Amino acid sequence: MGADRKIMALPRADLRKHLQESYGFRGFRGDQVFSWMHGKRVRSFAEMTNIAADARRLLSESERLTLPVESGRLEASDGTVKLLLQADDGAPVEAVMIPEPDRLTACLSVQVGCRMGCTFCQTGAAGFRRDLAADEMVAQLYALQEIAERRISNVVLMGMGEPLDNLPAVEDALSIITDDMGICIGARKITVSTVGIPEGIQRLQSLEGAFGLALSLHSARQETRERLVPAARRWKLEDVRSALLEYAREKGRRVTLEYCLIGGVNDSREEAEALARFASGLPCKINLIVYNPVEGMDWRRPSDRAVDSFAEYLYPRCPAVTVRRSRGREVAAACGQLGASLL
Repeated sequence: MGADRKIMALPRADLRKHLQESYGFRGFRGDQVFSWMHGKRVRSFAEMTNIAADARRLLSESERLTLPVESGRLEASDGTVKLLLQADDGAPVEAVMIPEPDRLTACLSVQVGCRMGCTFCQTGAAGFRRDLAADEMVAQLYALQEIAERRISNVVLMGMGEPLDNLPAVEDALSIITDDMGICIGARKITVSTVGIPEGIQRLQSLEGAFGLALSLHSARQETRERLVPAARRWKLEDVRSALLEYAREKGRRVTLEYCLIGGVNDSREEAEALARFASGLPCKINLIVYNPVEGMDWRRPSDRAVDSFAEYLYPRCPAVTVRRSRGREVAAACGQLGASLL
């Protein structure tokens, strides 16, 4: 999984063009190669048996498939699995698989580290190393599918990194994942999580497919939010909300407001009132996430009473509220805990 744009990073239309211009292959050959790489997920060009031997030899000499290298695996008692993968340059990449009765979700990273610097997040504390390419994103998905006992049904770009800070590669990865000649996971089963970059939300809105959109909000008060998400100084909450509203209307689906409850910071009645105002009139659902402690950070989990009080205030005022108990906490695979491999 290197930094260069490799053959597996190309959406199908780009792959067809590349193979035609570089090797003189006709368009259907591009479809065949794409299907072998992303549908059947072979590990060598030699396995592409419906392609002429000389063409396979040429590809083997000139191109390289992106094959995930597993360097570690942790499994929690709830069935959550965290895979540690290694890129060609040695950079660590973390991906998580979350089993539920009605779905199997892959949580993928989009960067090595993160630029957003969220003060309660392990990844933010690790800093930013580099963007991941599209092939490095889909390789995580394929590595998880390889060890899964059933088909992965859902994908969330909620691992390490900010998807809208690496949007060109994310766009290519989304195109590859949703392609019906590949692993073919529908756009409505894929969620992109962001700290709220209005211009990035607008660009995501221009893509085909009604992808899910989740905002890492954590406070609907600008001052508190900037304390938790330093990058939020660049984007006012009203601008973020406007972009969310336009996205929800254009795509015809609710957005998700992710809100990590931190004891004594954003779990007060004042914060709940601000969140209710932010959500009012916005097609949304609210996920309340109880803070997962990260070693070396002073933040604390709120009391059960504080969580219940916060949720009870929101229930009659907001369209949908869920208190989410994070999965995989014991193996540092829960929200905010990825990135230990970078330290």
